[in-house]
Amino acid sequence: MKKIFLIALIATLALSNNVQAQSKRAARVKYVLENMDIDGAQQKKLKPLLEKYLEEKKVQTAPYEDMKDDLKPKIEAGSLSDKQADKLLKLKWEADQKELNLKKQYEVKFRTVLSASKTYRCFDLLNDKKSKYLGTKE
Repeated sequence: MKKIFLIALIATLALSNNVQAQSKRAARVKYVLENMDIDGAQQKKLKPLLEKYLEEKKVQTAPYEDMKDDLKPKIEAGSLSDKQADKLLKLKWEADQKELNLKKQYEVKFRTVLSASKTYRCFDLLNDKKSKYLGTKE
């Protein structure tokens, strides 16, 4: 009985984290759309592009983010080993390169809907801190 309860708890937590991630992504998309100063037709075309961009970005940077989260206590304590730091740096540079390539791909896609200046503004808003789009003090 305890095993079933434990499995149910783990499944609930995993589902909760997924829902939370989706709601943060939705909040970021909403924030960008509200601050873009574009008409409703452009917003309608841009929204799925933003959602797909954020989804792909999360997938591509996941190995680095996962390792960083796993090592967070050691990072904060300053007790990261050289081997761990090397691996983390390697993953960081790979994630940065993948993100840059993704941004270049999505610049072309965003430009089908937006002007160059609006595309720049879009990426600028996408880079805002969580506290801005979630409305929290961080």
